[in-house]
Amino acid sequence: DLARRNLDSMSNRDIAAFWSGLPRLLHKRGAQDPNLEEKLRCVIGTTCTRMHSFQCRDLAQTSLGIAKTISQVSRGNRQYRANDPLHFIRRLFVKESQCSPLFDSIASSALGMLNEFDARHLSNLIYSFGLIEHNPDIGGETLFNVFGDAAGKILHTFESQNLSNMLWAFVKVDAKNSRLFQETGRVISGINLGSFKPQELSNVLWSFAKSGEADPELFRVLGNHIVARRLNDFQPQHLSNIAWAFATAEVSYPELFKKIGDHIAGQDRLNLFNPQSLSNISWAFATAGVSHPQLFNKIGNHIAGQDRLN
Repeated sequence: DLARRNLDSMSNRDIAAFWSGLPRLLHKRGAQDPNLEEKLRCVIGTTCTRMHSFQCRDLAQTSLGIAKTISQVSRGNRQYRANDPLHFIRRLFVKESQCSPLFDSIASSALGMLNEFDARHLSNLIYSFGLIEHNPDIGGETLFNVFGDAAGKILHTFESQNLSNMLWAFVKVDAKNSRLFQETGRVISGINLGSFKPQELSNVLWSFAKSGEADPELFRVLGNHIVARRLNDFQPQHLSNIAWAFATAEVSYPELFKKIGDHIAGQDRLNLFNPQSLSNISWAFATAGVSHPQLFNKIGNHIAGQDRLN
């Protein structure tokens, strides 16, 4: 409501901050506003009108905030009440197909100044297009080809999260770029892997395997690092993706599989593992030809227990 009342006096940075904060606000939605749809349309209109004057930071922040919002309301087949803000937002961005034209405008605004983006903002921009899986044609080539050229020039300045998000986005839109993946692999091999969070390691390995660009040497470097660290801060999805990536890439690393298997088998319960994660882990161990009876017994007992509950 504040954004709608003060639109004329809001700076571009203020508008970007509104979109950046919207995903968090949707998690804390309170009293319903009957005029929300009209207000949101006004903010969208003002954003599109002003977008050509946004600086790199504002454009990346806006793009990422809108993409996260769309991702949030598009997740699953959940039904929302007619007066729920998520209902309006899903209708605006998804059912009325406002998403593609809006992001086409973002792309158009970004193209003329891509060389001015720093690593963080360029990565966030790329990640936002990956979230909504949008890769439009731009003057005879795809947007992600242009993104790849821009990223390649400053790849050495990318931090772990920047690298992880960029690779993930390229895979989500099925954008092939062997040169970028090879250069990114070399950068990752030469930096301190201690700066990588579990999700970032997982995303990097998943992205290389999913894209068909897996480099065995990079996988061994990352595998060595994972084997040397504790797995307590790795979520089930991270472990599942790592095992799946090594099996898919056909990179043999029995020690890594043993460490993952021992960790999972040592858990009191597997309630945090969803069926897809357990399926992927079982498939990965079988495909990699790694025997781990304790792990398979643990998974089997867990599934049997779930069946009894149902």
